[in-house]
Formats: sequence, C-alpha cells, structure tokens
Amino acid sequence: MSWAHPHVFADVTVQAVFDETGFIGVQNHWEYDEIYGTSMFAAADANGDGLLSGKELESLKNAVLAPLAGQNYYNYVLSGTKFLKTTGVENFQAKNKDGRLVLDYLVRFSIPVSKDYQFFVVVVADPTFYISVTTDMENSGAKAPDGIEVEYYDDNLEGLTLMKSFRSDVEGLYVRFKK
Repeated sequence: MSWAHPHVFADVTVQAVFDETGFIGVQNHWEYDEIYGTSMFAAADANGDGLLSGKELESLKNAVLAPLAGQNYYNYVLSGTKFLKTTGVENFQAKNKDGRLVLDYLVRFSIPVSKDYQFFVVVVADPTFYISVTTDMENSGAKAPDGIEVEYYDDNLEGLTLMKSFRSDVEGLYVRFKK
C-alpha cells in the first residue's frame, strides 16, 4: 500500500472526556508545523494584533475544521463494530505558540454509562495522510468525574480489522468504563 506525501504535520494529544452521563467526547490539542501554522494564523489574524477573536477565530475554525466535518474531524471512535458519528465541535480555541498554530476543541460523541464495562477505541488520524498526525500517546488519556470508573491504555491497531485504512504506526487509545 502506498501513501500520499503529507503536506501538513501536526503533533496531537487526545483525552477521552466523560461527565456523569458517560463518554461525551474527545478533547483535541493540535500543534501544527511552523509553515502551515504561520500561514493559517496570518490569514485569520485580519487586524494583525497577534490574537484571534470573534470573526477571526470563526474564520480559522471554518478554514481548518469545516473541511473535516464529514470525517468526524479525523476523530474515529470505534464502539463494538460501529464507528460513532460526532455531533459537532465545542469550545474551539486557537493561539500562536512560537510560530506554531495550536488548536484546542472538543469533538462530541455519546456513549451512556452503565453498570457493566463498555469498551471503545479512539484514533485521531488522517487516513489519506495529507496531514501527518503524530499522537503523543504518553500525554493522552481520559478525564472522568468521581463515580465513573475509567481505565485506558494506548496500543497499535493491529488486529482491529475495521481500522485497516490506517497506517501500521498509528496508535489508538483503548478505553473501558462503567458506573
């Protein structure tokens, strides 16, 4: 299998997020390469003040995330034999950090909590390899309130046949939880 040459590079951290109702989404933290980051930030910073707010922030969100909406914003959550569909993005933030565009946002999903363990896998990746996503699995994990028991570990996707479209070096966050 051959892969397209990546044009954008991103270092990513992910957190499976829970509230008292169960799994509610994946918190994304993306740090883009300097070339892409600088150009996207400069294009969005209409007044040139080095900060993004209001219409500038919305413009950047539309430019970066809107094209990814049909692909769950490159957030793939496998529960059983089904990929979950996102219900959208919340809490979008952007900043310039040493010439790198940094985005933080929550991609919403839903798995209600029960008294029995439920299991899912989270993968944040671009299967087309246009964006080379490197997920920092050592700093990825889960956030849950008291009353929700969550266990997680990271591993490659070997053996998950529904994940065959990802490169062999892509890792997933394996999560199980119960009340």
